Parts: sequence; C-alpha cells; structure tokens
Amino acid sequence: MANTNEPAPASRAGGARRLGLALVALGLLAASACGVGAEPADDATSTTAAGGGGDEPIDIDEVVEASRDEGGRLIVYGNPSPDQWEPVVAAFEEQYPWIEVETFDLGGTEAFQRYLSEEATGATTADVIVNTDGDGWLDMVDRGQVVDYVDPELASLPDIAVAAPGVFAMSVDPLIGVFNTRALPLDEQPTTLAELAEAAEDLDGEIGTIEVENGQAGLGTFGYVDARGEEAWDVLEAIGPHAGVESGNGTLLSKLTSGEYVASFMASGSLRALIDLTDTGDVLNYRYFEDATVLPTRGMAVTAAAGAPSSARLLVNFLLSEEGQTVMCDGGFTPYREGIDCPQDLAAIEEVVGPDNAIVVGYPEALREDDEALEARWNEAFGR
Repeated sequence: MANTNEPAPASRAGGARRLGLALVALGLLAASACGVGAEPADDATSTTAAGGGGDEPIDIDEVVEASRDEGGRLIVYGNPSPDQWEPVVAAFEEQYPWIEVETFDLGGTEAFQRYLSEEATGATTADVIVNTDGDGWLDMVDRGQVVDYVDPELASLPDIAVAAPGVFAMSVDPLIGVFNTRALPLDEQPTTLAELAEAAEDLDGEIGTIEVENGQAGLGTFGYVDARGEEAWDVLEAIGPHAGVESGNGTLLSKLTSGEYVASFMASGSLRALIDLTDTGDVLNYRYFEDATVLPTRGMAVTAAAGAPSSARLLVNFLLSEEGQTVMCDGGFTPYREGIDCPQDLAAIEEVVGPDNAIVVGYPEALREDDEALEARWNEAFGR
C-alpha cells in the first residue's frame, strides 16, 4: 500500500530508480558513523577562495580552476546516509572528475561538534556540512564557521534556498503520517493532524511520534507551531496523552509494522521509499497531512576551516543546480527547485496539500529563542 493522497511515486520511477530508492530507505534506518584522520589541514582557517565574499555571485569558472589545485579530496559531514549520497556523488564526480568526495554519516549535533573540535586543533575536517539541526546552524553562523557568499544558482531558486547567512537549502524533506493499514483501514485514517487529534482518545497508546529533541522532528514542530500558533498546540496537547514517543524512525517503523502503533505523525519522509518500493507497503501506507505538512530544511554550507573551499563551493553549486536537484530525487531527497521531474518534490507535495499547508521551515533566529520553551511545553504535553 503506497501513499494514499498523492500519485504513487513507484508508478513513475524506472526499475533502477525503484531499487535504488529502496536501498536508500533501508540505509537511512541503519546508518553508521565514520571518522576522518586528524592530519594537519592546509590553511584550514582561511575563508578566502576563488569567488568568495561580497554581494555579487561567485564566478564558477574561477572556482572550477581554483579547485584543480586543492588536492582532489572533498570531505562532507552530514546526516544523509551513504545510499542517499551515492547517486548524487556519482553525478558530481562525473562532472568534476578530479574531485573525490568522502562523506561521513554524522547526524544532529555530532557533525557540528566534531567539526568544531577538529577546527580548534587544526586537524583536517569537513569542507561541507549537511544537516537539519537549525540550532546547530545558527550557532555555527555566530561562531563565524560558515562562509557566507552568493551562489549564482540562487537567481533561479525561491527565497527558501537561503536558510541562514551562508547556509543553503539542499532539500526540504517532509514529515509525514504513517499508518498500519491492516489495523487502521484507509477509510478510517485521519487525513489531517486535526482529525488525528480528534481520534486520539480512541487510539489511546496506538499513536507514535518522534521526540522533539530530534533535530528534524524538533525543527518540524517549531515550524508547525510557528505557522499555526495555539491551534497547533491544541492539536499536540490533544494527541500527547495518547501517544508513544520514540527516539528514532527505526523503532517507530518497527512498532508500526508490528501493529503496536497503528498511526504516527512527524515521521521522517525517508520512509516513503521503503513503503512505496518494498514489502513494507503491504502493511503500511503514508500520508501528507492536508492541514499541515512541515518540511524541515536540510541545510548545507562551506565551512570556514575547509581545506578545499573551492571544491566545496562546487558541490554546493551542483546541489542547487537543476542537474543536482534532479539527481537528488534518486537519493530520496525532496527537491524544491521549480521544473524538476521528481514525484516527491515540493511541487508534488503542494499539489496534494496546497501551498499554504506545505510549511517549509528554515532557521530563523526565533528558532533558538523559542527552543527551550517549545521543548518544555511539548514534553509536558506528551507526559515526559
């Protein structure tokens, strides 16, 4: 059983894409962290490179030439899994064959903490960071660890492409509702968060979600509350007493599959491929909630301590480009650039829920200001 409120992605994807996306989804649930050797970085603290600084777009031709002299190694810390990165990196390395990308699966605060520790000691560290942790990004900006510049692709992108100074939106990945169709048939499933709140008492103990301390779920919750105000809190506080809270999507998926949970919300959109393209879809389906589907921004930035700053700019430029946004679809990401042929992109989600109900969440200063109060109220609502 695939998605029940949009055209089924599986019907629009080729065989290779279907297999690749299924592997991506599995990889997301079993990600592992790796390390980088602590060798001294060459001019690691320099923030200057070809095309850096100023209000004018960088000259990509100059950046390309400068990247040829950087040794060919590009280090990326971030929360995409290796399977998600595979088609993206392959396309990038085909375009820039002298650059070899090394990705390290470091999620949440871990990517930032590792970078800051290595930067402080002068060790080789990330050239690019990719992360959904909005608080972490704002802290990096405050510390001067993000290189702020204008990429030429921004002229073809919506305003959401810049999440914070120097932090660009790689993708906007939705948080979804996932249901056990054997326990809760399609015609009984809530189609909105408000309907889920109304059904919460009848589904006591059978609703699952992800803890607000999770970077993606926390950012999504902030976006929902920021967009809907007390109406959002009314929904959350109605669901909370009847819901179970998990630390990650792997456990949530397991309990949904077993029937311990029959419904969920704020689940990672990475589960879409698993449901659409594997036998998991015989038991589970997913929905974009039609009154509010939040899409936390997956940010990316060139670091101040980058040893290959020009190569880093090329990767960011590629990921913002039409080609990069297109190939990200094969990695299970949610592109937001207009005109991309991708069944799970932002335009497809807006077609289902309407533009006003597809809530893209960036990294405003209010995120940090409201963080403690939001977490406290959420945890109280969910009995934690």
